[in-house]
Amino acid sequence: MPGIELPPTKSSLRKLKKELAFAYEGYDLLSQKREILAIEIVRRIDAIKRLEAGLEEVLRRLYGAYRSAALDMGSSSLTLQSCAEPRGYFLHFGSIKLIGLKLLDIHLDLKAPNASPALPGTTAAYDEAKEESRKALLALAEYGAIMKSIMMLSQELKKLQRRVNALEKIFIPQREEAKKYIADRIDEAEREDIYVRKLIRERCSS
Repeated sequence: MPGIELPPTKSSLRKLKKELAFAYEGYDLLSQKREILAIEIVRRIDAIKRLEAGLEEVLRRLYGAYRSAALDMGSSSLTLQSCAEPRGYFLHFGSIKLIGLKLLDIHLDLKAPNASPALPGTTAAYDEAKEESRKALLALAEYGAIMKSIMMLSQELKKLQRRVNALEKIFIPQREEAKKYIADRIDEAEREDIYVRKLIRERCSS
């Protein structure tokens, strides 16, 4: 017996055929979407790998510049001057549409560098550290946006895979089994009907 209980009638068979046609169409579309998601994830992972090397170098230079500034100015003076700095960037959040998904888009606009209220004792090393921090902000914003998109795409891929598995391993097999069962029962009933009619004709003619 199939997992789906339906009366073995032609209307049930038509219903199952419609459901299966819809299921196979949905399965094909979901499989295509799954492939697109996988390609997008791989593409972004490649981008992350390329960024990581550059980001590591940017952060290394930033650390070296701040270390030099701290040695020249003293860590306390460096901290005070850093806290007095006005925000030098605008952070914009948007979205990018991809096959029904809204991926987070982070865009960082740096303000033009201008003179800030300087405390006594600032050095050229401090200015260099400021410039390196601007470069690091841009690299971190790009890295964060791509990493967030990978997380969102991966979550969507997991949900999509569950739907594909449900169609492939449960929904479609159950209905294929039920379709075969009902078709066999209908064929059997039609053969019995033909046999009964033949008997009736033979008896009427004798």
